[in-house]
Amino acid sequence: MKERTLELQRSNNDLLQFAHVISHDLKEPVRKVKIFSTRIQDEHADKLPDPVSNYLNRIQSATRRMSSMIEGVLNYSRLNSFNEETEAVDLNDIVQSIQDDLEVVIQQKGASINHDPLPTIQGAPVLLYQLFYNIINNSLKFSRQGVASVITLSSVTVKEDGREVAQITVADNGIGFDPAHANAIFDSFIRLNSKDRYEGTGLGLALSKKITERHGGTIAAVGESGAGASIIVRLPLTGRLTDSM
Repeated sequence: MKERTLELQRSNNDLLQFAHVISHDLKEPVRKVKIFSTRIQDEHADKLPDPVSNYLNRIQSATRRMSSMIEGVLNYSRLNSFNEETEAVDLNDIVQSIQDDLEVVIQQKGASINHDPLPTIQGAPVLLYQLFYNIINNSLKFSRQGVASVITLSSVTVKEDGREVAQITVADNGIGFDPAHANAIFDSFIRLNSKDRYEGTGLGLALSKKITERHGGTIAAVGESGAGASIIVRLPLTGRLTDSM
């Protein structure tokens, strides 16, 4: 068992190193494509035919998606080796920080984010921020066209296996999803919607699932096409990060 654990640790370290190398090697050419396509647009905008401008816009969109995907893969691989000490984390503060960071998007969407008083739980602040950032950002991303996005966070404390667990529901009035895909949306790189209409890597909710599980919790989704979605996160009020993913 000891040898197997050491072998697994070596394998994880190798994979993490591989992810770092690959991400670095991929970032540079993507950055160059972005820089030079932007220069073409900035320096020759008045001379470019409309089809060429359209092609350049598509190149810019593709490079943004690629950069986002590289970062997502790197963050996903890093999570296995994340060992920050846990502390008491006020989720009200976390949500406020997320609202501040997403201020521009919230204004663009005409969105409102409402929440009941949320609990304080024992956890890693960086990871808990990332968990709820991904969920809220997802709700903003998949809002319905022409409909102001409304996101509501509610919380109750329940007993589960003899421990107190915070059940936090993030509900929105967005495009929703087919209930048949309720489990698949937490799989890596799964995209239920067109990448041309909705940018993203398909890693956000997968990362949220890993973070939740590292805190000894669970995550689930409920939704209906065209009628919004709810992400339900259950997190122990006390505990520590687990090693299993």
